[in-house]
Amino acid sequence: MRRSFLRPFVATATLAVAAACSDGGTAPVPLDPAGLQGDLASAVAAGSAPATESFGVASLAIGDILGDQMPAVIALPVALLKDPAAQKLDGATLQLARASTGTEPASIPAAALGVTFEYDAALDRYVAGERGGAPANGVRFVLYAVDPATEAFVEPLVETGYAEITRTVTNDRATARVQVFSGVANVTKVLDYAATVRGTLTVPELSVTGFARNASDSLAFALGSEVDLARERLSINWRAAVPSRGLVTRLEQSIGGGENPTISINSVIASRNGRVGMSGTISLFGEGTLTVKVNGDTFATIAMNGVEGEPTITGASGQPLTPEEEAMLEQIFEWFGDAFTWFSSLLAPVGPLLDAAI
Repeated sequence: MRRSFLRPFVATATLAVAAACSDGGTAPVPLDPAGLQGDLASAVAAGSAPATESFGVASLAIGDILGDQMPAVIALPVALLKDPAAQKLDGATLQLARASTGTEPASIPAAALGVTFEYDAALDRYVAGERGGAPANGVRFVLYAVDPATEAFVEPLVETGYAEITRTVTNDRATARVQVFSGVANVTKVLDYAATVRGTLTVPELSVTGFARNASDSLAFALGSEVDLARERLSINWRAAVPSRGLVTRLEQSIGGGENPTISINSVIASRNGRVGMSGTISLFGEGTLTVKVNGDTFATIAMNGVEGEPTITGASGQPLTPEEEAMLEQIFEWFGDAFTWFSSLLAPVGPLLDAAI
């Protein structure tokens, strides 16, 4: 089985919840580093239900099956592959385009509708099974327990739930919906999101909206991405919220610069435990500086020392931070740093249904 390199991920918000993720109405409150760490831990936990983790591991294998079912899909037209701008964007870790074949958009073939796919350990892939239960207008994939050390299904296989995928087209939009359910006898929905692609060949747009749930915590978030091949720029907009903790986060990120791309970051995390902003510019090789502000006042500076190097964190006046403050900033940086990885993981299983390559 192909291992997933992705961490457990979370889904995105409905429009109503996404609107609530704006931090404009959050009043300044004293910073509680430990409390803010607890808020982020709840956000991560909300996307860590066993079935959600299983779906993360299975996502690439699911994408392979759906890709096999969609022989007419051309992820990147030949003309685009020759576009220097496309090559530069690929170096910035994302390459996306709508198929431009003059044919109907990709869809789930009639022969696959209503089919439940089960994992065959001997073949190391999903295969069509005999059991029922799949949606008439989509497909179902059985999910299994995951070994945390290897990020692969445990053998012999142990079922943890299932995922259902459907696809619709409205005007110029193609949407794939994913629902993940935990349990075998008594099932609970733990992940629900819709991935939509629209726009033109040179300026495609992707968005992912939904929620993830685990026990008492629920994480809602909305991710949007736009690629401008003419300007050689990729933009990402991410909103997230954990209502039970009063937590909202916002990340606006852009990658551009042609031959020497840079990443601009503007982010905010706010809850009843404080408000922390992080902004700055770093190179694709992980070098640069980020400024951290608490309630609008400069709090610290993070000097990035390359992809392999550890960041250097100092206080506003150059003094060292307390271990608790430094741990909080490292956790916030990791949270925002994982945004694109989560975005990719959510799109991995449904890319073939959206004529998209990630």
